Amino acid sequence: MTRSPAAEVPVSRWRQRATSIEVAAVAGIVCAIAWSISLRGLLAGPDLDATPDEIARHYAEGEGGDVRVLLTLMVIGAVAYLWFVGVVRSRLGARESRMVGTVFLGASVLLTGLMLVAASALAAPALLVEVSGQAPDPGAAQLFRSLATVELGVFAARIATLVMFSTASLALRTGALPRWLVVVTYVVGVAEFVNVTLSTPALYVFPAWMALVSIVLLVRRPHIAPATA
Repeated sequence: MTRSPAAEVPVSRWRQRATSIEVAAVAGIVCAIAWSISLRGLLAGPDLDATPDEIARHYAEGEGGDVRVLLTLMVIGAVAYLWFVGVVRSRLGARESRMVGTVFLGASVLLTGLMLVAASALAAPALLVEVSGQAPDPGAAQLFRSLATVELGVFAARIATLVMFSTASLALRTGALPRWLVVVTYVVGVAEFVNVTLSTPALYVFPAWMALVSIVLLVRRPHIAPATA
């Protein structure tokens, strides 16, 4: 039994709306906000140079906030980011360079995984307190903090630059972004890639860039029709 054309119209319209540039821009803004709030809350714990007494007092007083909410925000941001990636690739279609597109997709998936694992490491000590009421061992808490610092400050920061570089390359090919934003993306990406410090503000570079790109897409609303291979 074949479907009538009338039955296929709602599905087609829904797909067009779900893969529109506006939806991608909104997803990017949601990702930037969710990741920024989650990172700020999860990084509020003791620094790597904190003493065991400071660590024990921090978790005993319950200063870590509701980590379940922060982890949920991290997941929401990850889903929104992957939706952004999927919409961009579906809109580009055959115009997408295979090499650049592969780097863009692979780096995006890897970045999402690093963010989730780092968030889990940061939230583990506080989650132990919420669930069992037991204070975490200061040494174990600092070990989780060190693991998250390496993942966020070393690995995720470099992988994020691959996303930025590949996005800029795709934008040059398709004209989806203004040239000034492409130049800014390359400059910020190079600065982030060669940065050897583990400063906390550097972790917010990618969410800030993500929000800027999304806002520009939402304001300009470039007409990039879906292309088929």
